[in-house]
Amino acid sequence: MGRTVNLYSFPNVDSDLAPNLRKYLLDAQNEAFKRHDVFRVAVSGGSLPKTLAKALLAPSNGSDDDKVDFSKWEVFYADERCVPLTHDDSNHKLVKDEWLDKIPQGMAAPKVFPIDVSQLEDVQETADEYEKKLVNIFASRDSVKLPLFDLLLLGCGPDGHTCSLFPDHQLLRESDAWVLPISDSPKPPAKRITLSLPVVLAAARIAFVATGGGKKDVLKQIFETEEGRHLPCGLVNEGAGEKVSWFCDQAATEGVNFPRRGSVI
Repeated sequence: MGRTVNLYSFPNVDSDLAPNLRKYLLDAQNEAFKRHDVFRVAVSGGSLPKTLAKALLAPSNGSDDDKVDFSKWEVFYADERCVPLTHDDSNHKLVKDEWLDKIPQGMAAPKVFPIDVSQLEDVQETADEYEKKLVNIFASRDSVKLPLFDLLLLGCGPDGHTCSLFPDHQLLRESDAWVLPISDSPKPPAKRITLSLPVVLAAARIAFVATGGGKKDVLKQIFETEEGRHLPCGLVNEGAGEKVSWFCDQAATEGVNFPRRGSVI
């Protein structure tokens, strides 16, 4: 691995990982505010939204650096399933249930950009519409090659997939589109949209959250083997180097032979 990624491993998700993730998130937020007074984040589903809520909705320590300002957040989806927004398979529903709906009253809410559900059967149209949203926010296609997210918050599947970019899938070779349709996802539901690998790699920061003993085999593969470097998570590590941070618990990193970072705090 060329430029080394940051691997953090914490004894406990609630008492150790979440506070460190909070510090990382607020550092990213504050950097983004200095750049352009807005914080553009793309998130995935899985167990990530629950951990995000633990990190972001914890009480502030009172310092200026530890204040969440959701009024300047813009939240996008790194991938989404082509289902209604109220469907149990929807990443938007998951993020809403686990995080957004738990933001205390009186605290500003982030601006959220879900998919357009008017043509869910046409996965290409759904991807195109979401790409148009990105074009409207990030600038026209002719002025920027790729949208530059301030932060991507991603998960890692047991097969090494991230977003809806799956191992050995042809979408991994797509270099032009920002948002891609997938109609043959190996994991149901089959129809999804996903950010392309070049968009992922262009982000200012990329954070993976991977916890639990069920992740240790794939993490060992990603961090230790040539084959693992070609899995989607491994391609992100290889392509983005030190911009990538992994927030894991000790159960997920057990037996993984890769140098650990100290805490973020």
